[in-house]
Amino acid sequence: MRKKIYLAIAYTGYEDLSFDLANKEAAKLINEGHFVFSPISMSHPISKLGGLDGSWDTWKELDMEFIRWCDEVHVINFNDLATKNSVGVNDEIKYAKEIGKEVIYIQKF
Repeated sequence: MRKKIYLAIAYTGYEDLSFDLANKEAAKLINEGHFVFSPISMSHPISKLGGLDGSWDTWKELDMEFIRWCDEVHVINFNDLATKNSVGVNDEIKYAKEIGKEVIYIQKF
């Protein structure tokens, strides 16, 4: 069954790594037939080229709209500490659970 998936990953302090991992996972999920919104895939180049702040405050409202859209939130965990300390990821997980979305963790160690 095709799903609409929101793809979360810690970003601050790991910008290039997060961008690469998010794009690879998004491609994998799309190849499996799913519809994927990867906020880092979109916001990373927009921030760099458009001179926007890459902080959670800049993207929070937009990202929450896509969490409402999705069937599931997938969280890429490439570093336990990074995921645990990510304000954005923690807000995304909390909001997804509040509105009844399934949260799936993808380990990338």
